[in-house]
Amino acid sequence: MKPRLETLSLPSKQQSFNAFSIHADSFEPYWHYHPELELTLITKGQGTRFVGDNISPFGDNDLVLVGENLPHHWVSITNENTSVGAVVIQFPKSIFEAFPECDPFKLLFNKTLQGLHFRKPSQAIIKKMTVFNSLDKPSQLSALISILHELSLESSKSVVLSSKIYRQNFRESKYDSKVSKCTSYILEHLNDSLNVSMMAEKMHMTPPSFCRWFKKHIGLSFVTFLNKSRVESACHYLATTDAPIQDIAFMVGFESLSHFNRTFKSLKEMSPRLFRLKIQPNPQSWKATGF
Repeated sequence: MKPRLETLSLPSKQQSFNAFSIHADSFEPYWHYHPELELTLITKGQGTRFVGDNISPFGDNDLVLVGENLPHHWVSITNENTSVGAVVIQFPKSIFEAFPECDPFKLLFNKTLQGLHFRKPSQAIIKKMTVFNSLDKPSQLSALISILHELSLESSKSVVLSSKIYRQNFRESKYDSKVSKCTSYILEHLNDSLNVSMMAEKMHMTPPSFCRWFKKHIGLSFVTFLNKSRVESACHYLATTDAPIQDIAFMVGFESLSHFNRTFKSLKEMSPRLFRLKIQPNPQSWKATGF
């Protein structure tokens, strides 16, 4: 599943960051990334959080700081009796670079390149986030600085979400046109019968040259990258649909269910069935939507 680039539109030229609240029956589906950092507090709701190649459950008071250009997506579990809520603050790190007093934020921002989950945010942070959109603009800036200061002090207790290799691969594919052409083709044709010879011909290389080039720029062999991409795509379907596992295996490009099961288990250390049960323990009682 290929993420989309989101271009943020600030409500006013006098604003350097964007903040909004969500109160709805469900989150709108949107697997995306943007150059701004994003701080998200879930005020109400349950579901599955996707940040890079990390897939984890979320609940009330779930707090995540997503770094620049890191794909992310929240999928909510909803039924007739549930609703969801979130507070989202999006900001470029550049607004703090002019202030030496904000230098401690640099380490925090570097860690966000893989996404950070703050497992037990303080009540002070939760309160500041909850009332954030009711404040005037100067007070919002003050509150944002205060929140980031507290998070920078607590960053050692945070959990890194996405893997370094995912971040490296995504960054390389975004900024190198040749790498981008190659990885984009793979991600857009996961359900096709892809192989080294086909990709080498497409990239105008011999198969051995293509393998060396791919490993150098991506950090993984072509087969490993292909399998990881197919498994991550399968995880999205397992978490957000009730499609049969066999159908999902073929949807993401595996030619046999047994190969899919073996590959999935080697990468996720559990079977596709167990993964689905952990993500959606009662799949018949809800539908999945996201933002």
